[in-house]
Amino acid sequence: MGLCRRASSILCAAAILVAGAPPARAATVVAAANDYIPSAERVVVVANSREPESEKIARYYMQKRQIPEKNLILLDAPTAADITWTEFVEQIFNPLRARLTKDGWLTAYVSGQKDGEGRLRYVFFGNKIDFLVVCYGVPIRIQNDPARLVETALTREHKELKSNQAAVDSELALLAAPETPTTGLVANPLFQIAKPDNFIRAEVVKVARLDGPDPAAVRGLVDSALAGEANGLQGRAYIDMGGPHQQGEDWLKSASAALRKLGFDVSEDHNRELFGWQDRFDAPAFYFGWYSDHLSGPISDPKFRFPPGAIAVHIHSFSASVIRSPDQQWVGPLVERGVAATLGNVYEPYLAFTHHLDLFMEALAAGKTTGEAAYYSLPALSWQEVFIGDPLYRPFAFGLPEQLARAKSAPNAYSTYTVIRQMNLLQGAGNTADALAFGQEAFDHQPDLALAFALAQLDHALGHDLDAFKHLAWAATIGPVTRGDLGLFAEAARWAAANGGRPLALDLLTKALAAEASPEFLKTILPEAIGLAGDAGNADLHDRWQKQLDGLTPHPDHAAAQ
Repeated sequence: MGLCRRASSILCAAAILVAGAPPARAATVVAAANDYIPSAERVVVVANSREPESEKIARYYMQKRQIPEKNLILLDAPTAADITWTEFVEQIFNPLRARLTKDGWLTAYVSGQKDGEGRLRYVFFGNKIDFLVVCYGVPIRIQNDPARLVETALTREHKELKSNQAAVDSELALLAAPETPTTGLVANPLFQIAKPDNFIRAEVVKVARLDGPDPAAVRGLVDSALAGEANGLQGRAYIDMGGPHQQGEDWLKSASAALRKLGFDVSEDHNRELFGWQDRFDAPAFYFGWYSDHLSGPISDPKFRFPPGAIAVHIHSFSASVIRSPDQQWVGPLVERGVAATLGNVYEPYLAFTHHLDLFMEALAAGKTTGEAAYYSLPALSWQEVFIGDPLYRPFAFGLPEQLARAKSAPNAYSTYTVIRQMNLLQGAGNTADALAFGQEAFDHQPDLALAFALAQLDHALGHDLDAFKHLAWAATIGPVTRGDLGLFAEAARWAAANGGRPLALDLLTKALAAEASPEFLKTILPEAIGLAGDAGNADLHDRWQKQLDGLTPHPDHAAAQ
């Protein structure tokens, strides 16, 4: 069936989607393996010739992924993040549509005419692009243009959708779709389709973006994905709940369950506030959360870094409104701190039309690439959403058995999290003793604080409290504490104090509070430590930590004078 016959189906599906009914095509269960594998040969990379760093990043990515030189397209486009509809159509959309057709990526009949929006009118018959990757320097947002707004059946019923402000990437996804409206949204034909046929795949040009606060951070985005794919994701998962709507909470609960099923250690926060300075936040291979304007807690520390391959998403209406900032909103700061992939919104999308994180996680767990997972989980196009990262990145390409073998033969800084993942799977199957033995063997080979804490908890579950305290006592003797492990030390200390190991808890806190830490961490942990020292009758520690806290907190008279 020709693509020209599918335009009405996209629009009808959009109406059904807004009405709250199931998508136009019934959702299918994600298969365990992909029948269609995206290829670097079918990735088209787009850079902006007016921004020198744009082409450099494009070529860096192409070299790393061995994408052919012929797949590079240089646009002569504005460099501002925000552009008008006229600029978008005349300097980005039309030139790209013409070039992709000329080069054979899109098969189409060229009419030579333009539609009411000024877009070149083509009749499409095929689409060979797996992913269109736009690079740093290509504009991000299209501003609302009241003169272009039109009333439709969709916008009459849902006035909040009467807008044509949009993500550049979301509009580019319709390069192979004829005559779609710019007011409101259209349904994504790939939404919840595990095995799209050739016709469905051809309807959408899947767009990814390599972008961030600066070129170095963007190159780090590429490197992180490649490292994650080469070694497999290693670390823990953090789920930040407590948002305003049940639908989002349900997504996060489902994502958490999927991660636990894969064996990942998962920390859930159910408070309105995000994970705080006092909370454990070591090695976040996954972070899913909502609903805050900006980062806070340990993730806001400018020195905080994610492990290689990490995937982090925070649902917020404007999470990607300023991608090129290291400290505003979410997407830019996450890239700055080393993630391999993230999702975001450039304007208000309304929750139902942003990426569904439960489906995103479902697709990743099934072996899909991050780019495939992004479009599997996205209901709407011609709207506000962006996917940031290498779309070819497959987080679970390197399996757990291979990870465990490498952890034994060539361990790295995150290998013990792979061991803990296997321990969780054994314990989940009812084999707690086997999990303990497996972890102990790994600990003898590569002792580590996270593994020591996991073993302590297992020992306690088996009634071996002396052994549990021995593991944590080792942690109190190790070398300097890294900044990323401070929350882990604090959590281990709380656990020890709650289970009859108050002296051990003080040892752990002593170690943590002697480390290089942010003032925010110290202001949060010191009152807790002071209270524990007082309860334990340790006047020396109590006074020392009180003095340290006083040094961080201005005297009221001094603050008033300022």
